[in-house]
Amino acid sequence: MSNLDHFTAEKTARRGTRTPTQFGEAINRYLGATGYTDPYAPAPMLVPATGTRRVAPNGGIVLVGVDDSPISCSALDQAAIEAELHGWSLRIVTVRRSGTDESGERLLERLTDRVHAIVPTVPVTSRLAAASSRVPALLDLANEADLLVVGHRHGAATTALGGSVADQVARRHAGPVMVVRMPGWPAGPDFGSRPLLAAVDGSPPAHAAMEYALAEAAVRGCDVTLLHVVGSRMDVARRVEHRDGVTVHHRILSGDPVEALIEQSARAAAVVVGRSRHDLLARTLLSPAAHLLPQRSFCPVFVV
Repeated sequence: MSNLDHFTAEKTARRGTRTPTQFGEAINRYLGATGYTDPYAPAPMLVPATGTRRVAPNGGIVLVGVDDSPISCSALDQAAIEAELHGWSLRIVTVRRSGTDESGERLLERLTDRVHAIVPTVPVTSRLAAASSRVPALLDLANEADLLVVGHRHGAATTALGGSVADQVARRHAGPVMVVRMPGWPAGPDFGSRPLLAAVDGSPPAHAAMEYALAEAAVRGCDVTLLHVVGSRMDVARRVEHRDGVTVHHRILSGDPVEALIEQSARAAAVVVGRSRHDLLARTLLSPAAHLLPQRSFCPVFVV
């Protein structure tokens, strides 16, 4: 078989297995606008920058914390897509020691223009917050947000809005947090069709993660894969069901569930984990997931 035949066969196979989703359309538009080419799809049609921005009908807010790091662009894009899909507004925040930081103002202006150029229908506001400590400032500003998004730098112990800051925000915020950790981004043309991933073990945090994954999948138009820890009912293996229009695939986890989640994250669009409780008596095999997955996942992580 020639190289052309190999390419044609691969192209046909991949087109046959990829299912368009609302999330896929949005992420591919961003990837196309930022220079990533999908050889298996038509060139993306960008929304004209002169489009009319609308008021978010659902009144929700996605707040994204940014700094000067490259991961902030990925976090911003993921936050803007969440705002677009949910019909919410986007609020971009950077925390500096001074409220008159010119570099911070330029950063906010540049990132606001980035969103307006690609998805002008999302209402965008920005704020430069003055504070000596970034974590308390972000937590305070996120009190009225429906989703807080932060980027996680790879391998950094302490950074402006990555590393320990993302970990602390995810652990301490009372509401949903999306930690954007995306090594090797862009992940490839199939990223938009990947499922959401969650693990269940019968605990309240795992149940919250499952419910959030189902609700998010309904908005994205994608599937959900539920991984059941060993000890759960074994008859769920390979079972497929439909919940409120969402296709749910059931799998059995064996071995260390957190390590399995990390491995499976390479094939997911996002992982959803429940925020672990501080009560030692309530800890389960999944309790470390909320701490370890944002640090080691291959895709964004929702901590709920």
